[in-house]
Amino acid sequence: MSSSPQSSRTSSKRTTGRCPTCGGSRIAQVVEDVVVRVGRRSYRFEQIPHERCRSCGERIFGIDASKQFDATVLKGRRRAA
Repeated sequence: MSSSPQSSRTSSKRTTGRCPTCGGSRIAQVVEDVVVRVGRRSYRFEQIPHERCRSCGERIFGIDASKQFDATVLKGRRRAA
């Protein structure tokens, strides 16, 4: 799962790999607040570890973050129904 840049707090750790979007080599491990938009709803997650391309801003999330996003969005949809 990836997303466009939307964060408030950022802390960089180390640089790794290549960006799947732009091919840039400026990928950094970061921990940031993330906003996920699904339809008209927005969900805010605090301090999510992921990778971010410093060239284009693309975000690459791991399985743990993706599971957290899915669980929260599904819970929100059940409440709305």
